[in-house]
Amino acid sequence: MDSSIGYVTFIASLLLCLSSSPTSIANATASSLISIVCKQTQDRFGYNYNQCVESLWKDIPTRSASNLKDLDTTIVKLALTNAQQSKAFFVNALNTTGKGIVKGFEAIKQCADSYDFAVDGFAFSVRGIKDNDKSVSQILTQVQDEIVRCEKALSSVEIELPNLVSSTNFLTTLCRDVAFLITSQL
Repeated sequence: MDSSIGYVTFIASLLLCLSSSPTSIANATASSLISIVCKQTQDRFGYNYNQCVESLWKDIPTRSASNLKDLDTTIVKLALTNAQQSKAFFVNALNTTGKGIVKGFEAIKQCADSYDFAVDGFAFSVRGIKDNDKSVSQILTQVQDEIVRCEKALSSVEIELPNLVSSTNFLTTLCRDVAFLITSQL
């Protein structure tokens, strides 16, 4: 009996909080999901919690997700979009420089190849999440390995990327890590 009273009290309190807030129930759920996965991402990978929440909240489809599977899909799509932008940057850098002429040509080539793999890996993951494919976690791990390979190649020749590209690469990695955590829970 006490547990049912406690449950009713909890639900009443939750409804009161939601009704007094300008946030809709759907947004409260999405906010809660994003908060939970960002806390897990902070604990597992050391990300700044607030930066994680702010980064994911900016994306309207991510903000609109109502369950973990939808959130996973939207985050992988966000990672895919960012990986495509990074790939385009590195491919453009390769096309505008001659082999061996520019310091770090091989590093830039490595990054173009790494982000090419990442784009394919994220595209596979979007389909895999929908189909409940258990290999998505493995693909996301391989994507992470490729992104790290790019970062190591760039740091070995001390190439600094423009802020926009660095931010895009950061968001790609953040989304990969969040998606990995969510996928492992599905």
